[in-house]
Amino acid sequence: MSVIKLNFDYNGITASNPGNILHLEGIDNDKINEEVLANKNNRLDVNPLQSHYEDTYVPNSESVDHLLFKIDSEVKTKVDPFLQLDTFWAHILHPGQSTMYHNHKEHRDGLSFVYYTKYTKQSGNLIFDFEVLGKRVCLSMEPRVGDLVIFPTWMPHYTSRNVTDDTRISISGNYFKI
Repeated sequence: MSVIKLNFDYNGITASNPGNILHLEGIDNDKINEEVLANKNNRLDVNPLQSHYEDTYVPNSESVDHLLFKIDSEVKTKVDPFLQLDTFWAHILHPGQSTMYHNHKEHRDGLSFVYYTKYTKQSGNLIFDFEVLGKRVCLSMEPRVGDLVIFPTWMPHYTSRNVTDDTRISISGNYFKI
């Protein structure tokens, strides 16, 4: 993992290295995908013009609980033991879809994460897009299945268009101070 330091630091999470990009092992991604797709109509927002339209509630299950336990362990040991999981959801990106430019700040500082359970090349990169010292910085990250990306909640980002015939699935969420 290469790191280009900029002066936006939250315990080692920087703007140019938006997160410790970690690869988690031992997660049943196929089972999580099956559960998420079975729950695909339980959306966070029913308006297709809103960014939460692609987001669904994540069903309670052993496989999801195991994933959240692993994420929680990484956040608490590598970033800050006083962060607590606040919200999480599944993100389904169908062919031709993308997401809007947004952040997860919600009026307080914290950390956001995205974990990729299903990704086909060109099915939507994670793109961080922000301004530093009057210069626009745009960082595109092509994930792999099993990647966990942790970044500050204030970090503006979006997902590029899914130009494949396959659906991309990820689990995202936010951590805030206890």
